[in-house]
Amino acid sequence: MDCVKRRRCDSTPAPSSKWADIPSEILDSIFEHLSLRDVIAAESVCTRWFSSAKYFITFKSQSQSPQCPLLLLFPQEDENGLENVPEEFIESACIGSSHGWLIFLDKRGAPLLFNPHLRIHIQLPYIGSLLGVLNIGKSREYGCYITYDCQENPIGYVKNLRENLIHKAIISSDPLGIKNFGAVVIYGYGNKLAYCKNGDDSWTDLDGKHKPYEDIICSKNRLCALGSNASVEEWDFDGWNKPVKRVEIEINFPEKSRKFWSKFGDLYTARLYLVESIMGDIMLVVRFVGELVNGDDQPVHEHDLLTEEDTHPLVCPYKTLAFHVYKLDLNEKCWVEVHSLGDQSLFLGGNHSISVLADKGYIKNSIYFTDDYWYRMDEDYLYGGHDMGVFSLDNGRAELFSYCHQLKIQPSPCWVNPSPW
Repeated sequence: MDCVKRRRCDSTPAPSSKWADIPSEILDSIFEHLSLRDVIAAESVCTRWFSSAKYFITFKSQSQSPQCPLLLLFPQEDENGLENVPEEFIESACIGSSHGWLIFLDKRGAPLLFNPHLRIHIQLPYIGSLLGVLNIGKSREYGCYITYDCQENPIGYVKNLRENLIHKAIISSDPLGIKNFGAVVIYGYGNKLAYCKNGDDSWTDLDGKHKPYEDIICSKNRLCALGSNASVEEWDFDGWNKPVKRVEIEINFPEKSRKFWSKFGDLYTARLYLVESIMGDIMLVVRFVGELVNGDDQPVHEHDLLTEEDTHPLVCPYKTLAFHVYKLDLNEKCWVEVHSLGDQSLFLGGNHSISVLADKGYIKNSIYFTDDYWYRMDEDYLYGGHDMGVFSLDNGRAELFSYCHQLKIQPSPCWVNPSPW
């Protein structure tokens, strides 16, 4: 990965300069009165300031309690003051949001990190070689196309690059701190795992045993992956060394969700998420999205969309209607249903799933969600990207955000962690 380069002066100050001799405790006191952007700028004063600023950023970030994320709307400027995403990223696919950074997949198939608060970016290695991709292009008639390195069907036309190449991407930690960092992706038709470390020029397959994978999270040098049938695998991953597997648990899919799926599976699709609670527990969240939902929030079959009086079928977009929440019991190796999140709020979607203490107008015991139904997001010009709102575990109802008056929102909004200070 090629990080944004910053100029550093020599660690030995000029005879007339005593900047490098300022004690660390005084530097920390100075940094306390600066914005994050100014502390990063202070890194260029000299080598000693560079190290002190890095340690200060890391300490400040780790000492802050997790904050409620911001909802980033592309490409408009949002009400929280995040600036527009740079023009060169507008046609790129946002494949993740993690530790305050957005992760994009550009038109060449190369992922990159972008910090919307500081407007700096870090290039990640090209991912196409993992998938046998030679080229990604666009056709006026058919949309995106991918040229593969194979003899049979070398060209494939796709609706959504994210659905076909990278399903989700996260990073292990904030690249601004002293720690090294790595990136992990769920990719390809088999929903496999791959990783790269800072400084790598390629991606490496991660030898997981429970693909296809549904979700990944990384916290405190621990990478967790949710595999087939709600199994869990865990690796040590500090961004410096190759991931080392520590835990592998084969678990039966939760009975409550299995019965719901058996009864209503023809009306719903299910999406699965991993979340670490504020207490450190690993949670599984099952999201049920009605494939066709009418104005009364009832899932309907396709043959119900056209009546004898109608000459055109009703437009019934997909919509999230229910969530089931579980906690991992390591001793019994099973998922235990969680009936209340207490003061927590969960934030799910295409982002690195997180839990926080609800504050500043957010609703406790609730799940905030954005649209990540990539397979259907581009199927109709009337809707897509619209399925975002809040689900209350108190009353079991999902309410779309009141300002989502339009059903077609592209690119789909996503959650992004605010600046540490």
